[in-house]
Amino acid sequence: MTPRRWIIGRGLLGRAIARARPDAPFAATVPWSDPDAAVAALADGLARFVASAPPDQPLEITWGAGRAVTSTPRERVFEEVSVFRGFLEAIGTMPDADRARLTVMLASSVGGAYAASPAPPFTEDTPVAPASAYGEGKLAMERALADATATGGWHAAVGRITNLYGPGQDLTKGQGLISVLVRAHLTDTPASIYVPLDTLRDYIYEDDAARLMSAIALRAAGTPPGTTTVKIVGTGGAVSIGALISELQRLRRRRGTIVLGGGDARGQALDLRVRSRVWPDLDGLVRTTLPEGLSRVYAAQLATLSLRAGA
Repeated sequence: MTPRRWIIGRGLLGRAIARARPDAPFAATVPWSDPDAAVAALADGLARFVASAPPDQPLEITWGAGRAVTSTPRERVFEEVSVFRGFLEAIGTMPDADRARLTVMLASSVGGAYAASPAPPFTEDTPVAPASAYGEGKLAMERALADATATGGWHAAVGRITNLYGPGQDLTKGQGLISVLVRAHLTDTPASIYVPLDTLRDYIYEDDAARLMSAIALRAAGTPPGTTTVKIVGTGGAVSIGALISELQRLRRRRGTIVLGGGDARGQALDLRVRSRVWPDLDGLVRTTLPEGLSRVYAAQLATLSLRAGA
């Protein structure tokens, strides 16, 4: 039976996961600016989510919420961690029968997990080594999920995602290099690059990441109760920032304005190549080439600018 889904967090990834399958996910309003109120709203939403599904239907929750980035202060990062832990506590109070049919999927970060790890490419077996409070927070959430899952007897998976990009990325978060570079091409606004141009990243298009996350959650539902599976979500290929800039220039036949050396490079690794060894057959769901993805981001931003100009 198709799981009843609840996707918590409707940013770039959450929206893509929602459209990865045809069913309409459950939705609940959460006041994220108030951690205590957020936990209460999540607990209330959990009760309504469970009640919205027949007792024999599998349940699937994907957690993709959070605004923290590598430069976010520690206290703000761990506010988000505390909200997630509060939600896990609410799940732990569910009846045994409901926990047994539940799968929880957590969106985590390759950069958060491996920023200080030596000897790339990194796999799921590579010892984690965070280089920022952001990475420590992501790993704290992973551990909290694994511990709660082992105790509560549901199923869980962690998707450690590489560099996600796509149309509609929130540029106010200080993330999304591809979107920033495209905007520079369209508006002649300088794009600040604060890491070396030979920095290597694995860029995965939003819909590819969403298909892979969805497939991981479905497969995790068949693992033994209490199991948490960790899988890297990426393309398996990496490009340098310099090559990314060159590709965008080739596609658009013009140069954008690039400023080197501005911004905050804390927690950033030079080389984040990865190779997934867990459920590698699912990696065939990654289909979008970098030129295709760049063209889609460019077209979406161009359409948005055109609408604003005509307003």
